[in-house]
Amino acid sequence: MTRNKKPVVIVAIVLAAFIFIPLLLLLATRLGGSSGSHFGGGTASTVQHETDVADFDLRQLASKVEQLVEQDLAAALRQGDVSLDFMSSLKRDVSQGQEAMQRGQLERASEYFTKALEVAESELSALALADQARMLNDSTYADLQRLEYLKSAFENTYREAVETYNTALRALNVGDYQASVNDFEMTGAILGDMEARAIQQIAGLLDTAQQSLEDYKLTAARNAYESVLKLDAANVAATEGLVMLTALEGIAEEVKAIRALEASGDFEEALAELERLAAENPQNPFIRSQRTSLEARILERDYQALLAASVAAEQAEDFSRAITSLEAALKLKSTAEQQARLANLQNKDKAVRLEVLLADGYDALRAGRYEAARMHYKEAVALAPDSKEARTGLEKASSLYLANIRYSQNVAAAAKYIKEGRYPLAAKLFNEAMSSRPSNVAPSQQAEEARIRASLQAQSEEVNVTIESDKRTYVSIIGVLPPDRFKTEELKLFPDVYKVRGTRSGYKSVEFEFKVDANKPNFTITVECTEKI
Repeated sequence: MTRNKKPVVIVAIVLAAFIFIPLLLLLATRLGGSSGSHFGGGTASTVQHETDVADFDLRQLASKVEQLVEQDLAAALRQGDVSLDFMSSLKRDVSQGQEAMQRGQLERASEYFTKALEVAESELSALALADQARMLNDSTYADLQRLEYLKSAFENTYREAVETYNTALRALNVGDYQASVNDFEMTGAILGDMEARAIQQIAGLLDTAQQSLEDYKLTAARNAYESVLKLDAANVAATEGLVMLTALEGIAEEVKAIRALEASGDFEEALAELERLAAENPQNPFIRSQRTSLEARILERDYQALLAASVAAEQAEDFSRAITSLEAALKLKSTAEQQARLANLQNKDKAVRLEVLLADGYDALRAGRYEAARMHYKEAVALAPDSKEARTGLEKASSLYLANIRYSQNVAAAAKYIKEGRYPLAAKLFNEAMSSRPSNVAPSQQAEEARIRASLQAQSEEVNVTIESDKRTYVSIIGVLPPDRFKTEELKLFPDVYKVRGTRSGYKSVEFEFKVDANKPNFTITVECTEKI
């Protein structure tokens, strides 16, 4: 009986421990909380509240970073746009931030997440720029192919476009996406300017050819049509015009007499003469065209007469006669009423839209928004190819857009070289920018011009430069100083970046660049070879 009681006692002790130990822990916690409240007053509550706010902000930051890493950058990794090493490094920062946050080290966690966010966003921006460059590569290549037919007529311009495209492609291949985007955009602007000039020339030549044809100046008409085909070998209007011109040769005098009958309103006599001429020249397309045209004019004359009679009858409230006249008109044009309404609406819409496009294009041109102006005028030309104002506006806007891109890029490049201390290069690019400067320049661009001009002016004088050596080292400056040994050499150099080289037998050569800046006169450098080979 005694042996059986021992296990029971052990079990009872264990159960008691499970009951009382939590009670003791709860009591200790409450006592500790009371002590904290007693000594700290309201401070503990305030600190806890601030920590909650910081934790919320930090969790938002962490969530944003994790989303970029696990979604956007993970997709880029799968596509091979980012490396495993980059992702590993980034995830290491994220993990360290998470661990710090779990330990309550909020500031340290924030530093890790902020660093990871900056790195992730920078990489995504670079990837976006790369995507833009690739898209421009495809669209620009398509434009080069589409406009290749203008290569012979605009040889220099097309070659410039190809060379600029190749420069952009090389930049894309080496990962210089910004330069690639700039050159692809430049290529598009060059092609746009070339296409606009071609459209204007072709339209002008077609107008000349048509007018010459109507005036029976056949040689002038042929020259104009052939000039169009030199620009655009597939131009349908020029091809058809030449066919008509060839057909007109030899019967010009007869056609003039028939036209005189038409002008006098004697359509039936004119048609009879055309029928006689057609019998003598059964395969002549010009005669067929003229006969079709005259038949259409006769039909239109009769239709208009019947329609006028119908309107007059309607106004006189003679509805029976109005219906009879309208039915006779509809037999000539089976859907005349609906077609007339549709054509009227289309013409009105076209006229209104064209007016808006021309006004918007003109306003954009005056405001210096050349790309917008170019788009407005381009749509206007597509809507109304016969509009001289639209064609002229497109040519002018395209030319100014190209000049504006050249100006902007050269100004930016000049500012870049000034920052690097390469003032001669900066001056060259700035002068090129000024040569293509648009007449309308934004205030910010004017301020940048003034800043660059002032910087170049400040760096236009020679600066005293002292070179010190040990008389054992041969010192040379590329393009300035031939190799020589000396203790001290005084030079006057224009502000720029120079490369100095020191050589000495038995010693490692030294070579480095130094900047000459007019704001730092009496510049001194030391060139010595002191490290033995």
